[in-house]
Amino acid sequence: MSDDEKRTLGWAARVGLVARGVFYCMLVYLVAELAAGGGKQANANGALTTIASKPGGLAAIAVTAAGFLAFGVARIIGAVRDQQPSIWSRATAFVQGAFYVALTWVPLSYALGEHGSGSEQQHQKAASGLLRLPGGRELLFALGLIVVGVCVHQFWSGVDQDYAEGMDIKRSPRWVRGLVRVSGTVGIPARAVVFLPTGVFFMISAVQANPRHADGLDKQLAALAGHDWGVAVLALVSLGLAIFALYSFLEARYRAVLRAD
Repeated sequence: MSDDEKRTLGWAARVGLVARGVFYCMLVYLVAELAAGGGKQANANGALTTIASKPGGLAAIAVTAAGFLAFGVARIIGAVRDQQPSIWSRATAFVQGAFYVALTWVPLSYALGEHGSGSEQQHQKAASGLLRLPGGRELLFALGLIVVGVCVHQFWSGVDQDYAEGMDIKRSPRWVRGLVRVSGTVGIPARAVVFLPTGVFFMISAVQANPRHADGLDKQLAALAGHDWGVAVLALVSLGLAIFALYSFLEARYRAVLRAD
């Protein structure tokens, strides 16, 4: 890969990180609406629908898909070519890259007209499809276990602050280094905790062979909103996701996207 190609891929990958930050800003807005007793579903579909309703929204979603793909490819290339980090770091970078390559399908399918992408119904439809396959219960359980494992790893990554190893912040002002560390240490575990139940519900669906238990983020948050103490919890969820959005923007600026650490 030439230097020009590396620069192009790097900039496209940073676009993906910026898009991720915008996506989580949309989720913060939707969770806040839910806490206030309003309206739209607080999940990927709700965020995409909100963006699509704005002028140029579908084009922005298409750019998001391209950015996710570029970020995923950059992480995979880093995992394969960067020999300096440990095998574990390279493996996790590869898995992260593969995840973002797969995640590309959510905004891309929405931009192509599949406006159910990321919805509660799609989760249950996907779970139902898996359960009908030979060994489907095992596959669905494994999917849930993977989601749980990724969330646990991300939680520990935030607490352990090993995410900072791949950030070029050593020569940055002290306040930048502090902001990166605070936003990563709080935001990464907060996102992990929010999405952890999704993996657990996939596993429950597999054990009970019932796709209706494959609940996504929207149903979990709606259930919280139904309790007296739910508004306080939703406020904490919103704050955690907002901090992760800030970390995403900082990562877009300082992440060494073509390294494996």
